[in-house]
Amino acid sequence: MNALHQLNNIGKAKLLHELFPDEIPQLLDHIQEVCADLKANREAYQSTWDFGLMTFDMWLSLAEKAEAMINKHRTAMIKSSKTFSETLFHSYDYTVLFVNDRIVKYAERKNENSKFKQAVALLYNP
Repeated sequence: MNALHQLNNIGKAKLLHELFPDEIPQLLDHIQEVCADLKANREAYQSTWDFGLMTFDMWLSLAEKAEAMINKHRTAMIKSSKTFSETLFHSYDYTVLFVNDRIVKYAERKNENSKFKQAVALLYNP
């Protein structure tokens, strides 16, 4: 196993899945809910969007890619840390930005598991 500072996105996601496999279905549900909300309320988000790194349309595109991957591989992602990490966290795909953001926000706002929150903070917060 690599040192924490040497883990890439795939390694972090794989470790998170292996430590908390029971959290993965709810996390995937959360990501899908956010994707649906972004599409359903597109105009509202677009009019108040202030994330300077990318436009709302770019963010929505990343969300739609993540949603498509989850829809296609959900069952396998729940069962396998390898499938979960390698499907959603390719280092050459910007979708990882959206998914990492959702993991952090899910842990901060939605999740009741304090150990999961601590693990996400350790893995994803600099």
